[in-house]
Amino acid sequence: MLRSRRFAFVAAALLVGLSACGDDTKSTSPANSATGSPVVIEFGNSPSGGANETAATADRMMMPMGQIIYVFDGTAPDLGASSGAWTFPLGAAPDEARVRRIAEVLGVTGELVQLPADQGGGWMIGASDYTTASLTVSPDGMLSWWFSPTPVAYDDGCMVAMPAEGTEGGDSSGGSAGSAGGDVAVMPPEEICDPQPPANVPTADEAVAAARALYAELGYDVGTLDFETYADEWGANVSVYVLLNGARSPLGMSIGFGAEGAVTWASGMLATPVAASDYPLVSVEQAVERLNDETGRYLYFGGVGPMARAETATQGAPVEAVAPEPGDQVGDTVAIDQPVCDPAADCVIEPVDPADLEPITVTLTDVRLDLTMVWDADGVVWLLPAYTFSDADGGMYTVIAIDDSFISLPEELPMPEPMPIETLPPETLPVGAPIEPAPIDNMEMVDQAVATEALVGLTLEEASKAAEGLGWEVRVSTLDGEPQVLTMDLRSNRVNVAVVDGVVTAVDSVG
Repeated sequence: MLRSRRFAFVAAALLVGLSACGDDTKSTSPANSATGSPVVIEFGNSPSGGANETAATADRMMMPMGQIIYVFDGTAPDLGASSGAWTFPLGAAPDEARVRRIAEVLGVTGELVQLPADQGGGWMIGASDYTTASLTVSPDGMLSWWFSPTPVAYDDGCMVAMPAEGTEGGDSSGGSAGSAGGDVAVMPPEEICDPQPPANVPTADEAVAAARALYAELGYDVGTLDFETYADEWGANVSVYVLLNGARSPLGMSIGFGAEGAVTWASGMLATPVAASDYPLVSVEQAVERLNDETGRYLYFGGVGPMARAETATQGAPVEAVAPEPGDQVGDTVAIDQPVCDPAADCVIEPVDPADLEPITVTLTDVRLDLTMVWDADGVVWLLPAYTFSDADGGMYTVIAIDDSFISLPEELPMPEPMPIETLPPETLPVGAPIEPAPIDNMEMVDQAVATEALVGLTLEEASKAAEGLGWEVRVSTLDGEPQVLTMDLRSNRVNVAVVDGVVTAVDSVG
């Protein structure tokens, strides 16, 4: 049984629905033409409808990739000649009364304020510096919302032991090394750490039951939601997917539970997807051609794949999830041996040509009709028919399935700027000092449990700032339920996080 007071919800049932209320909903990109036929969807230069690329998107394209050849070796079921699309038109505004009621249920107090454009726009209840519980609603087409509780101090069971006077770490006179009163080096404080998990974290079953109760209390029809959970001694995370026509869609919400069953974060959406016209589908063979398209346009817009998962390797035996050596294949990626540049030798590092890498063959064995989320050039969110292929090792690859005559894709994709190679100028080194490659990292590895407690529930921007203050860096490894292809370098102070609707929902790994 959950013991959190956060589940002492208001007694009255909230008579609110999934959709955003009001008659001011409009679309700059209508789902249907005046004749009722499907419209041509024009894609912008980024997956977010022309907005600046996120770090996650840039990360996916940073690592050199060899040629990947997709081959379908299965029997395709009859997936039909057309399938329906959905959209979230721009211009919808949330019902203020509903926002206030959601805040009330989640224990957020304060006035509902509209955020300025330089803060991302949208609406918020709670302290702007997040020192109290807050509820924020985004101005995006889905009217995404997320909840952050009041920050609380967490005792992880660690203590700091100061060196005793008169020992190697200090001196009886209270002086320090280099001072008149001391002749030994002062040792740093020693951290004695035995991390303890939070008390009374819900089990997976308890977390699902609590999540169902919460979203029902918020006015969602839980019969149209699919719940998936992960729970351990440190926390319980529930992913909530919206079902459209009985099938799981890419639309996701989430909620986390910590000590005593307290809600550590929650997210959702206030808008309802609008059914658009049916779109004609390409064949399975044409979809495989799209996966093999040399420009990568079809995977860049609404595609998922290749994923960085060790068990999807198709050449040689599956590799374990350990630090890869140069040349090792991990999923559909290959670790590249990056040369070390000696600044004294005036060397030049030549970029790795993907054409020089050994081709990788991915054998697809099954396919299903699916939906994928994309943004058009106007920033309108679409759920478009897609094919999701799978291989024998559990890898999944999604590509848009609607006919080319109804989509307009840019011919060229934007590429991120090359990462600068930082070296120490030779003139800053002592004369005669040998120049050696710097170690990869000799910092102590960030504790994943500590990172989870510090970052989960924050927006990505907040988490990045919090991590920076702790000497960490944040990288998005899972974005809205989709694993991202990452660089293979290892950093002990880097925290890889899962982000849903702009909120950090989990720490996937450290490194």
